[in-house]
Amino acid sequence: MDTYTYKADVEWIGARRTILKTDAGDLEVSSPPEFGGPEGKFCPETLFPGILASCLLTTFLEFRERMGIDLKEWKSEATAELGPSPEKGFRFQRIRIHVKLRVSEQDKEKIPRAMELAHKYCFISRAIKNNVEEIVDYEFI
Repeated sequence: MDTYTYKADVEWIGARRTILKTDAGDLEVSSPPEFGGPEGKFCPETLFPGILASCLLTTFLEFRERMGIDLKEWKSEATAELGPSPEKGFRFQRIRIHVKLRVSEQDKEKIPRAMELAHKYCFISRAIKNNVEEIVDYEFI
């Protein structure tokens, strides 16, 4: 099996602000306002559930292709709960991803298996397994 390497550089730019640099571009990231960061900036607390939801979708797209699912629409909402950690500080306790999707009528029966496989093989889900409760559910629209 192949191994892949992905790189991101992070540079402090003052106060609680950083620049995340990748080949795709730069993104300013800071602490959220409740932890002393400025309003209206990207923060790890929202990026992390967003990245998990993106991984679920891109993994689902692989299985959609393999299973011949006619996906017409996918929208998801990822909500993360941050709470006290037994080791002090904070930790993500639960992340819920609620997916709304539209597929052809004949493909609806394929969705439970495709969602199960997407969740199972999403590498971000695997990285947090046994550390964060992850709830993935869906509804047809």
